[in-house]
Amino acid sequence: MVADYVAQRIRRPPPRDSAVVPGSTPVIAFGDPNASRVATLGLNPSRAEFLSPAGRLLDDDRRFETLPSLGVETLVDASEQQVASVWQGCRTYFQRNPYRRWFDQLERILAGVGASYYTGSACHLDLVQWATDPVWRRLDSEALLRLMSDDIPFLYRQLVSSPIELILLNGRRVLDEFQLALNGRLEMQVEVLAVGRTSTSLYMGALPSGPRVIGWSTNLQSSYGITRELRMRLAERVATLASEN
Repeated sequence: MVADYVAQRIRRPPPRDSAVVPGSTPVIAFGDPNASRVATLGLNPSRAEFLSPAGRLLDDDRRFETLPSLGVETLVDASEQQVASVWQGCRTYFQRNPYRRWFDQLERILAGVGASYYTGSACHLDLVQWATDPVWRRLDSEALLRLMSDDIPFLYRQLVSSPIELILLNGRRVLDEFQLALNGRLEMQVEVLAVGRTSTSLYMGALPSGPRVIGWSTNLQSSYGITRELRMRLAERVATLASEN
């Protein structure tokens, strides 16, 4: 069964002039929020989830359903079976062909709080459910506003309707956008964790009537100077903060 609000989101077309990857479908979640107690939160799905390095839609090795794989030109009038296929592809993402190079960087942090993408106790969600080309940082402000205005209400309902108890925010941009979009309040930095020449600031907070939130300012996938020791110590600190009342 697909919840009505999820089915409505899947059928909703992307906003105009928003650079959504042609032929893609909305990524409702990476994994199953209804079975997760921890969620990592990002900006939006990578275009690499749908496109090859040459810019073609993935086919046999695709990670999600696409409009061609479903045999439709739009999801607006998608059948219940087609909607279910989109949702099933999201729910089972980590059981099929996950982008491990990206997600395994966060898996190390999840292990510290006793969760994992690969056991189903954690999932990944995004502020915007559409993959874009160009990527987020190269979109103009009007496109970003259209995308976020369209998708943030759905994300908030996901978070408050699920058993998710803890949200983890990876990187400064996610921290900033989270507070702006969801009115989530993060305390002034809890501490600064320094390893060698690299440091990251840790923050804590909560959604109104929602899960607790822990975030850090360094993007583990792309920031310069990320070392194994920094990841290890960050995982330890996040685990300690998560265990505090």
